[in-house]
Amino acid sequence: MKYISFVVPCYNSEEYMEKCIDSLLIGKDDVEIIIIDDGSKDKTGKIADRYQKKYPSIVKAIHQENGGHGEGINTGLKHATGKYFKVVDSDDWLDKEAYKKLLKEIKHIDTDLVVCNYVYTYTDGRKDQTISFANVFDEEKPLTWDDIHRFRFTQYPSLHSMMYKKSVLDKSNIDLPKHIFYEDNLFIYLPLVNTKTIYYLNLDLYRYYIGRADQSVQESQMIKRSSHQVLVTKRVCTAYDLEKIENKKLRKLMLRECIFLMTIGVVFSRLAGTKEGEKQYKELWKTIKEENPHLYRRIRYFSYATFVSIPGSIGRFLMRLGYRFAHSLVKFN
Repeated sequence: MKYISFVVPCYNSEEYMEKCIDSLLIGKDDVEIIIIDDGSKDKTGKIADRYQKKYPSIVKAIHQENGGHGEGINTGLKHATGKYFKVVDSDDWLDKEAYKKLLKEIKHIDTDLVVCNYVYTYTDGRKDQTISFANVFDEEKPLTWDDIHRFRFTQYPSLHSMMYKKSVLDKSNIDLPKHIFYEDNLFIYLPLVNTKTIYYLNLDLYRYYIGRADQSVQESQMIKRSSHQVLVTKRVCTAYDLEKIENKKLRKLMLRECIFLMTIGVVFSRLAGTKEGEKQYKELWKTIKEENPHLYRRIRYFSYATFVSIPGSIGRFLMRLGYRFAHSLVKFN
């Protein structure tokens, strides 16, 4: 039985993908590793084929036309056979000892969602920073949303911390957009309504590498691709009517995620300091108002998104100040 399907979307990843894949191979036949060669122009495809030939019972190499990170996840979902589904970016890796503990425990877990900690690993000399969820979830027992505690400002559900049961993802009809960055927010958000039980392992499992100049989370790239963030935010914020979410804690978590994405969408639209960026964030608010008026009323005037949306030069100044403060707390790029 394959307990975990690891999907590794790769695009021109020859320089670092082997470290990622080698870290996953520790799982042996308890896992499968699906390497998606997303139209790479370097040796990524050959490296993937080499791993499949050497580990035929563990590794699948899939080659496709370039569709972006989201299409890599879509393809992985179609081919995954494991009980749980985990995305690992090709420049990241799993901690060896934490992974061994996960492999031991996963055989006895049967919840809709498994949560572990993750670690920001920087290349510029900064100390690694761990995002732990020990204050949010009780450890090593099945939980419901009613059992969770308060998230801190620096804690958000993420691709790095969450591992959904494959059947939950199938039920959620995940279909991520092609050639769009930051689509992982959709992947995390959409299945929440079908998630009833959670299991937390206090393991610093995922190593999230921060440092490549072309990385999608670099500030310059996020400004350049702010339209992608806005598109994803629109899809998240119009996916559900939160008034119909019965569980209060789940509803609060989903509202918090919408506020977070609205804030990010507005901030990176405005950081460029252009008329197009100002128009973009205003149109974002307009879309939410028209398509999800309940959500709009909840967040338009009393949230972080409100603060960063103050118009004019003073508003832009306050927005930049808030962004720098948030970045000082969690150095996410």
